[in-house]
Amino acid sequence: MFLAIRPFSGHGTRLRRLTCPLVRQNRHMDLMSAPVLDVRPLMPEERCDLLTLLSDLTDEEWSRPSVATEWTVKELALHLLDDDLGWLSRGRDRDQSGSLRTDEPGGFVAALTAKNQQWVEGAAGLSRTVVIGLLEWSGQQMDAYYGSMDLRGFGRVAWASDGAVPVWFDIAQDLTERWVHQMQIREAVGRVDEYRDRFLPLVLRTFVWALPHQYREDAEPASTIVIDLTQGGVWTLTCQGDGRWVLSAGGVESPDAEACFDADTGWRWLTGGRLRQEDLAWAGPERFREPLLRIRGILV
Repeated sequence: MFLAIRPFSGHGTRLRRLTCPLVRQNRHMDLMSAPVLDVRPLMPEERCDLLTLLSDLTDEEWSRPSVATEWTVKELALHLLDDDLGWLSRGRDRDQSGSLRTDEPGGFVAALTAKNQQWVEGAAGLSRTVVIGLLEWSGQQMDAYYGSMDLRGFGRVAWASDGAVPVWFDIAQDLTERWVHQMQIREAVGRVDEYRDRFLPLVLRTFVWALPHQYREDAEPASTIVIDLTQGGVWTLTCQGDGRWVLSAGGVESPDAEACFDADTGWRWLTGGRLRQEDLAWAGPERFREPLLRIRGILV
């Protein structure tokens, strides 16, 4: 069952610089006990959008660089194919030969970056027709694999937890990765269309789980930070002491700090995109702001 996106109601906070709507805060949320958010019905739709887009590109667009990454459109498509094949090999087929293992701080991210680049370079000779055909096949295989999963089982998403996460969340984060890379392709060729807004609320509601896992700042217990992600909802971080914070849906009166992101800025912030000063409306101590802006819903 899908979580409903709560409509905003009411106005006003004590921080007059901002216009974040005030909604009633719910109890603190824990990822392992959160309601199941089943995104599987959206996966074929997202893949169909991608295949249609890639099939319509010119040869020049296929080779066009992306402003968001060092990869071209073709290389982004190859990376999406690699993501599918990795899921199928490691998850469905239980083949761990391609798994990365390192105990060095930051070593996993560096190893993953190198592995991704190696794949893209190794597959550089594949034609657009071959890549599109493989993406269609791997998408069908992934849909069948997703359908076989127990959504209450256990997966891993390093940017949201040091331990296990529910399988439904692991699938949701895969949708966010697909969405981000397709957005990068669409922006490179100027074909964003309505794609962004159809998926953005769900993407942001997945990314939001990076906040309680990554936000660390010493503060008085019960200190609060309200984050308005527009289409992604309003959320509150509450300090429990020792620099640890918990997440709640909704806002609170008189927060200690408040951040408002427009629909386009929120996902760019959480995926490492560049933010201009005017892209973020902020009120509160600067020491709360910098740790917030370092949070990422991806591995970087």
